[in-house]
Amino acid sequence: MAPPAPPILVVEDLDDHRELLTQVLRDLGYAVRSAVNGRAALDLMRDGFRPALVLLDLLMPVMDGAKFLADLRAHADPVLARVPVVLMTADPGEVAERTAGAEADLILAKPFGLKDLRRVVVKICGPGAAPPRWGSLDDHELP
Repeated sequence: MAPPAPPILVVEDLDDHRELLTQVLRDLGYAVRSAVNGRAALDLMRDGFRPALVLLDLLMPVMDGAKFLADLRAHADPVLARVPVVLMTADPGEVAERTAGAEADLILAKPFGLKDLRRVVVKICGPGAAPPRWGSLDDHELP
């Protein structure tokens, strides 16, 4: 029996981007849930969803990525507080100023390609349950 697919939470306010990320990750063999903003993502986690990774947009309405990240890192549950977070942003230079001490594990600069996404996800979660479709795992090693 195959091991369960690593769960990933995609937090992105733009419907097209959220749906594309979700579909690509499912095609790679990951179990994916999504949320339209940081508040909805925290609600999912409070209701018991335990992601192995959060892919987080920085700029969103209601609760942006910086506030979500600060709340997550300050969470009373140490397992949740340490969930790896990849921050997705078009302006990586603004991350330090916006997040003020609540650090993401990695930053994925927008726009990014499918290989970039896969490289980051595999680094944190390992390969998904589906066979590779965009090159070998060796193509995605980080320096």
